[in-house]
Amino acid sequence: MKNTFLFLLLFAASLFGAQQKTDTIPKDWEKDAFYKLGKEKLDKDFKRAITYTVAENYVINGVVTFALYINENGLAKIIDIKPKFKNDQLLLDDLNYVLRKTHKNWQPAQKENKAVNSIYYYKINFTTEVYDHD
Repeated sequence: MKNTFLFLLLFAASLFGAQQKTDTIPKDWEKDAFYKLGKEKLDKDFKRAITYTVAENYVINGVVTFALYINENGLAKIIDIKPKFKNDQLLLDDLNYVLRKTHKNWQPAQKENKAVNSIYYYKINFTTEVYDHD
């Protein structure tokens, strides 16, 4: 009985330890990609794009993370959105269309002084109010 309890306790502890994740994502580059015109300009461009696309067509609440793929030439494209919601692929298409002028303003990530492909994560906190008109 004592051995069985000890075995179950150790088994549960090993499962718990095996399921813990690290918060860091390994990356294949030494220098991160960045927006050439600065973080403030990126925020302004995203806000303009979101005001144009989201306000009229989508209902989004909470923090949304966009994954931007930046290739070795410095061209960016939004490839993923989390969390998933209804019509999220249409939102990605709309945002990529509105942000098409900003897609070429990226400095790519670098590894060994060579430009490499990378992913840039951009978080936005949405608080959308929905109401009916009389």
